[in-house]
Amino acid sequence: MKVIFNIETVTYPLTGIGRYAYELGRALERSGRLENLMLWREYGPSYAWPDLTEVSSRPGNSLKGRLRNGLRNIGWAAKGYFRLKHLLMAKALNKHHDHLYHSPNFYLPPFVGPKVVSVHDLSFIAHPECHPAYRVTIMNDVLGQIQKLAQHIITISEFSKKEIAGTLGWPLDGITVTPLAAADVFHPRAAEALAPLLADYDLTPNSYSLFVGTIEPRKNIAVMLDAYECLPEYLRNRYPLVVSGFEGWLSGPLRGRLNRLARQGWLRYRGFLPSAHLPLLMAGARLFLFPSFYEGFGLPPLEAMQSGVPVIVSNKASLPEVVGQAAPKLDPGDVESWAEWIRRALEDEAWRREAVELGLRQAAGFSWDKCASKTLSAYDAALAGM
Repeated sequence: MKVIFNIETVTYPLTGIGRYAYELGRALERSGRLENLMLWREYGPSYAWPDLTEVSSRPGNSLKGRLRNGLRNIGWAAKGYFRLKHLLMAKALNKHHDHLYHSPNFYLPPFVGPKVVSVHDLSFIAHPECHPAYRVTIMNDVLGQIQKLAQHIITISEFSKKEIAGTLGWPLDGITVTPLAAADVFHPRAAEALAPLLADYDLTPNSYSLFVGTIEPRKNIAVMLDAYECLPEYLRNRYPLVVSGFEGWLSGPLRGRLNRLARQGWLRYRGFLPSAHLPLLMAGARLFLFPSFYEGFGLPPLEAMQSGVPVIVSNKASLPEVVGQAAPKLDPGDVESWAEWIRRALEDEAWRREAVELGLRQAAGFSWDKCASKTLSAYDAALAGM
């Protein structure tokens, strides 16, 4: 089997789909089942993986990149940009028509060969208020292209599979679920291994709660802050809340609140952290919180469980699939329940021991090699359907 795998999303900041593309691509490479794996970036093949450390630690600053990002933020220009890009990409790709093309990020060019696309979620339909209007318009156009062009769809949870099938009228057997996994760098660590890095952030092991995710409305960070404010003052000061993430769309008002609470001393707002620091920050946490309204999968809770950290998540979308029976699943709008569970998770040692054990067991059921194996099955299905 010959495969063209698009790695355009493997760029700064390496979150979400970028992380998925990187880890899946490397697992496909390890599988030994591909005669040729051609990496595709911009309008031509790439023959070496990007340097992950460099990609995840600093933004690109080229004139070409700034122009491209500027166009994406203008509605009419964004639509024209994507249409032209896909036509140019198809022209370059068609030289390799004996390959299967896999886009891990929704977008499909009119390539003449077999095409597989990863559709992670339909948040732009379920929660359009959490996206810029131009993005909603573009993504609806993209869904139309998928219906016309794709031989097979990959998604990352049973929740998303049902949502995609219902929205597109796509047969369930034409969608393969490939659950994600936490990277091997996420695992329990001894306090002495964590202390030097955590000291740089004015933290100590097992002494803080943590949220990691893009700072945007969909993550429901405001309810988490409301719940933490309901805790007794001594508990907030003993176990401060650390918030880390890249600032996304409509993050301004929330960023202002984070800064105000940080001045009270019990909240630490760290922004987007270097990728090498995140596994240690995760392993050092006493509790991980993830109150998101909507996730196609929700990788951070899985990373926390694999790190030996108790987790509390919302009961929406795919998150119950990810945590199974290993974590409380709460109504994302119920501030009182969040406050009660946060207090218990911080203070009840017996519950904490059980949560750590259940979380490690749950996380062990996921791996990138399993994700790659299911992805290869999707490729087989796409080729069989040509």
